[in-house]
Amino acid sequence: MNLYSVIFLLVIGYTGLSGFNDGGNLVATFAATRSLKLSLVIPLLILSIGLGPILFGTAVSRTIATEIVNFPLAGPLVVTASLLGAIVTLIVTWRLSLPTSTTLALGGAMAGAAFTAGQGRLIHWTGILKILLGLLGSVAAGFVFASIITFILWTVLSRLSLPQALHIRRLQYFIAIWQGMAYGANDQEKAIGLTALVFLMMHHKTRYQVSWVDIVLPLLAWSVGLLMGGSRVARTVGNRVVRIKSINAFGALTAASLTVTLAAMAGLPISTTQTVDASLIGMGTTLNPAAVHWLTVKNIVRVWILTIPIAMALGMAAMALCQFSRSVL
Repeated sequence: MNLYSVIFLLVIGYTGLSGFNDGGNLVATFAATRSLKLSLVIPLLILSIGLGPILFGTAVSRTIATEIVNFPLAGPLVVTASLLGAIVTLIVTWRLSLPTSTTLALGGAMAGAAFTAGQGRLIHWTGILKILLGLLGSVAAGFVFASIITFILWTVLSRLSLPQALHIRRLQYFIAIWQGMAYGANDQEKAIGLTALVFLMMHHKTRYQVSWVDIVLPLLAWSVGLLMGGSRVARTVGNRVVRIKSINAFGALTAASLTVTLAAMAGLPISTTQTVDASLIGMGTTLNPAAVHWLTVKNIVRVWILTIPIAMALGMAAMALCQFSRSVL
């Protein structure tokens, strides 16, 4: 098995773990409120995730593949170590049942691996800064948008009759589809970018481009990850953050989907996980701050803060291990 085959398998593994982590976040509010059957939500999400890159473009995938580390010059071993570091980071946080950012895990591991390989000059620190600013901005925007939408929503509901208010529940289908497309145009494009990068390096191409294969293969791996382990994270993000009702979920998910969509169109790789969490916190704070489970929020924020240094350390360790293995073999 050559090194590119190993990299491809690692990309599949990373994408599957994203399904564990991010998939749980995407279905969490629907699972908590039982507003829609998961047997319907999951196929809708998978289909809409596949449509996201087609409708909103692949700018985020280009950022991941070309604007963090110059991988064609750094070499396939750095890609291998980057993926190993990111995967171990996601496994650790998943075992703790805490949602983290696949973006931070990947970006941190990439920087750590390149630095240890003596390729620090190939790290695009503006790309790392772009990720950090995008993530911080998305958390703030998700919180603010959720607060505003929740306030408006309950103001409108107070003026509607019960039959009229119940019609709003039907919009949950629209939100499920929108959330999936937003995710597909942003978070899922990390895996798309990595897949396209593998083929670019294998065939010694100089021009970055995304094919349908780069979209379909990660989608299949992500779907398997969701089906195998997403429910564990879903329980953390659901009612353990704040007690969710279906109408509240509508406001929080609208805010998250809007934020992720805008970031995708701007080419900013952000975290749907963090944006959904921030939106749920914003919704809960607007309705009743005392109802928010702040200990869980504190634990989630701690994981966010620690993800980049942990991922960088694991990326460095993975690179050292790869270099040692190559010298021995």
